[in-house]
Amino acid sequence: MVYRHAFAFASVLALTAGLAACGGGGSSSGNSAGPTGGGGTPTPTPSIASATLPAGPITTFANSTALAGIDHSFGFSEGLNPMVAQFAGGAAAGDIDNDGDIDVFVARGDLQPNLLYVNQGGSFIESAGVAGLDFTIGPSTNGRHSGPTFGDLDGDGDLDLLLGGLEGGPMKLFANDGTGRFTDVTAASGFDRAQADQTISMALGDYDADGDLDVLMAHWGTPRDPAIPGETETLWRNDSQPGAFAFTPVSATTGIANLLAFDLPQGVLGANFDYTFAPGFADIDGDRDLDILMVSDFRGSKVLLNNGNGTFSASTFTPDDENGMGAAIGDFDNDGDFDWFVSSINGNRLFENLGGGSFLRNSASGVEPGGWGWGSCFADFNADGWLDIYQTNGWEAGKDPSASLYVNDVTRLWMNGGDGTFADAAEGSAIAETDQGRGVVCDDFDNDGDVDALLLTAEPTGAAYYWENQLANANSVKVRLRGRAPNTFAVGAIVQLTIADTVQTRMVSVNSNFISHNSTDQIFGMGPNTSGGLRIIWPDGTETIEPNVSAGQTLVIEQP
Repeated sequence: MVYRHAFAFASVLALTAGLAACGGGGSSSGNSAGPTGGGGTPTPTPSIASATLPAGPITTFANSTALAGIDHSFGFSEGLNPMVAQFAGGAAAGDIDNDGDIDVFVARGDLQPNLLYVNQGGSFIESAGVAGLDFTIGPSTNGRHSGPTFGDLDGDGDLDLLLGGLEGGPMKLFANDGTGRFTDVTAASGFDRAQADQTISMALGDYDADGDLDVLMAHWGTPRDPAIPGETETLWRNDSQPGAFAFTPVSATTGIANLLAFDLPQGVLGANFDYTFAPGFADIDGDRDLDILMVSDFRGSKVLLNNGNGTFSASTFTPDDENGMGAAIGDFDNDGDFDWFVSSINGNRLFENLGGGSFLRNSASGVEPGGWGWGSCFADFNADGWLDIYQTNGWEAGKDPSASLYVNDVTRLWMNGGDGTFADAAEGSAIAETDQGRGVVCDDFDNDGDVDALLLTAEPTGAAYYWENQLANANSVKVRLRGRAPNTFAVGAIVQLTIADTVQTRMVSVNSNFISHNSTDQIFGMGPNTSGGLRIIWPDGTETIEPNVSAGQTLVIEQP
């Protein structure tokens, strides 16, 4: 079933699945190709700006924070590790009430209640109290949380919420009733027995191809004993059944506990700490299972390859990001595989996928001078068919902020030239910001077909900024997938848009940008073109083909 929505809230036209059979211009195929898609990595196309998709001009943004109804402040009470207090928190994005637009949950610290911004068509109503998410410990007591994550964890078709715990505080799991009301179901879920001191960020993906979403975590600041690797609670297997959440830590049995180095020789807290920051799932070697890309501080970033039998092995590639913070995973060069952007205080890294689980650092990309980098995302902000990069930054060191080299870092907006290089357009796009940026979310919040940005900052202001993209008449198509239960949001699916000689490849994911994540919607810029061909490779390997899709609409596509 395909539902077509014109941008700006036009009426819905429902079409049947298998459109080719009814003359509607589409088809579906039941050919199986493995757990995460297709017949392997799609055929590469040249990583140069093509005649059909030339790199486009920059766009501009408006600070619509107040107009959208967003009012945010953030902070922790005394006693929290001062380093953690400077970067924890975050936002989760997704459609919690299934009304077609993107809502946002913000973890606010333990001084004030959390925030849930329910989208009303580009403006928001704060509804955490109504939804049951304002306080997580008691009627008026909030926990210390980070890395909020939306995902359908029990396969009932709506987005649940998972919150990481800090300073030994509890993790929390809230079940959605389908209307955007939540109930605490942490007890007996397995997460009630979590022991990690700090859970900073999380990602979701079906690493074992059993159909449900497993949880990958980063635990910066958690002590480890390298002599007793044991269970590090990095990877949790989903064993849930309808109406009963159940998760099991499997870092030891999958080999991850031994592959992630926790005996690092340096680190601000000393040796033998977990310094992981931003986890992500992606099939980077084209073998149709989900590998792990883990960003870590103090030279600990790792690429772990899925062996296809429930275990992982280390890639021969060693990232040289030195102090990785945030991350983005996407096909920036339109060659059919997934590249990896890592923000770092030692210079950002853009790792270009070479296939087979290896990467090459693209030193000529122009994205390396990014200050003290944090949250990052790939998105096509000017709808030209090439993924750009939004990256925030900043750090205050010591009691005198003016002495910090990074206190006035300017947010970066790296625009893709279509030739493997990027140019910073933050100032010209009016999105430059010097506040202490941490988490970012990149989504089409106002349903006009272009990608907006939400920025969360740390103390001293702890503010949020909603940057509304002012791109005129975005020539794009938005794809929203609905998969079979239990993976009802089709996480892990591959979506490709072909326009003449260029194929854009996206992965439906819930990966950490750093303490925050985007929704699962996929927005394809079409440049000067008005139509293209769409191919969907579902998580079970079956395919749906829509040979002729037009710009200016949202396609809601259900798995046959």
